[in-house]
Amino acid sequence: MMNIHLLKKTFYKTLFPPRFGNKKIQDLYNFVSQNDSDAEYWTIDGQLQEFIEIIKSFDGADIQYFFERIGLWNSYYLVIISDKFLDSHVKANIRYDLGNIYAKIFLLYEDSDPYFLIDNLEIAVTMYDSKIDIATLIDLISKIELLHHKKLITRQQRNHNIQFINSLTDELSN
Repeated sequence: MMNIHLLKKTFYKTLFPPRFGNKKIQDLYNFVSQNDSDAEYWTIDGQLQEFIEIIKSFDGADIQYFFERIGLWNSYYLVIISDKFLDSHVKANIRYDLGNIYAKIFLLYEDSDPYFLIDNLEIAVTMYDSKIDIATLIDLISKIELLHHKKLITRQQRNHNIQFINSLTDELSN
């Protein structure tokens, strides 16, 4: 029953893509939806540069709006965006903490691929030397425990990520 619901939702989003009240977010959505089939081949002289130009102009209000409307996004598009945050060209050109944003995408979107997102959580946070607040760290631990409880991640993934988050918590305490 759940799979039919997700299929209907995906089909509906394909026929009637979401309209955002924020031009930058709409531009990002349109760009990702038009380039999702070859996302693994984006290059710095092509789509990756376009992606960087779109997100480079984001400010705090745009990021907040993105998270307020995260439920409108196709989970695959969020995985693409999260994956591109890990590109060294993106890191070199973006001024804000994409590791923190990555962590919040991981927390807020239930349908995202837990294997992909959890396997790269530590990379994203470390790459951007992210400063994650204690409430988000607690939420990350809860989400990891839930994924393990639902058997969506292995015990090894759970243990490794809990240990990593605990080390971030320890850094905040010092």
